[in-house]
Parts: sequence; structure tokens; C-alpha cells
Amino acid sequence: MFPTSLRLRRIDAFWTFMRTLAVAVALGVLGSSAWAQQFEARRSIYVEAGGSVESNGSASTAVLGLSLPMQQRLWGGRIGMAWNFYLGGWDGDAREGQRKYYAQIGVVPMFRYHFDDGSSPWFMEGGIGASYMHKTYQVGGKRFSTRWNFSDHLGVGRVFGAQHEQELGLYVKHVSNAGLKKPNPGETFLELRYAHAF
Repeated sequence: MFPTSLRLRRIDAFWTFMRTLAVAVALGVLGSSAWAQQFEARRSIYVEAGGSVESNGSASTAVLGLSLPMQQRLWGGRIGMAWNFYLGGWDGDAREGQRKYYAQIGVVPMFRYHFDDGSSPWFMEGGIGASYMHKTYQVGGKRFSTRWNFSDHLGVGRVFGAQHEQELGLYVKHVSNAGLKKPNPGETFLELRYAHAF
């Protein structure tokens, strides 16, 4: 297995790449044609659940969230933006036979792009926000140094239903303090999300 310092550098390099990719996609969208109004963003409630892709101990998460879109689209209507507010729970192996539980609250501005100039039900979205945990996260050999952390989200999904009222998406969520305080191992989850508009 890789030494911890090498593994952390690889994880940091991965997230630097993902942020660069998100910026490149956003700039590419700015040059595309006008947004079709078929899949207009609406308020929605969502649930998501997933597991850690990097923790030495098995860690999982479950989330209940609220998405509130802005009334106007950005950059001439090419990209939609919504505020995601969520309450989540994390759990993981602390020691053999023991689990630790953590409550998390967060807010993330999410930017969404529908493919095919907005006429496709498929979308990609991402955002970087902030989150707070009720106690300092420690699972297996991994320990956060802060309760306040950045929360990076990147996902792909599909809108469906007679009124386009439902969504299903696959998301990667990375939580860390961006190196503001050590140690900063971060935790990355792969999550499945279901949302229903109201």
C-alpha cells in the first residue's frame, strides 16, 4: 500500500484536477448556445446515501437536503444555480466492533448544466460549499483537525417523470479543510441521490 503522505498527495492532486475540470466545463458552457427552458430547475427535497471511497475504516453517510434554485439563470441563461442546504449523518469504524456517529450540516451553491443545449434530461452539476460537524471526525486511522470544512460536490444525473419532477444522480462528495490546519486527510464519498420537486 502507498505511504500515507503519498496517498494524501494523490488525493489532493485528484481534487485539484476535478476543480480544474469543473472550471473548464463552466467556461465551455459559456460558449454554448442559449439554454432551452424544458428542464427548468425547481425547489426540491432530496435524499442521498453512500460510502467512503478512501477511508481505512468503512465509513458511510446519509443526507436529507433542500435545493432552492435562483430565480434567474446565470450567464445569459446557460447555467442554472441552486443553493443546497443539507443535514447529514456519518458513521464509521472507530475500533473493532465499535462505530462512531457524526452529525453534519452544510450549504453548497450548485451549478447545473443540461446537455444538448438544455434539451437533454441528463445534467452535470458541481459546487463547493461549507459544512460543520458536531464533533471532530475520527474513523480508523483518519482524524480531521477541524469541525468546519469545505464540501466539494460533483455529480451527473437525469430528470424524469411526467412533469420532470424527479431526479436521480450519482455524486462524489469530498470534505476537507483545504490544508488550513493539519492533519487534513479529508473524506470522499460516492453517493446516490434522489430528488423530488415541489
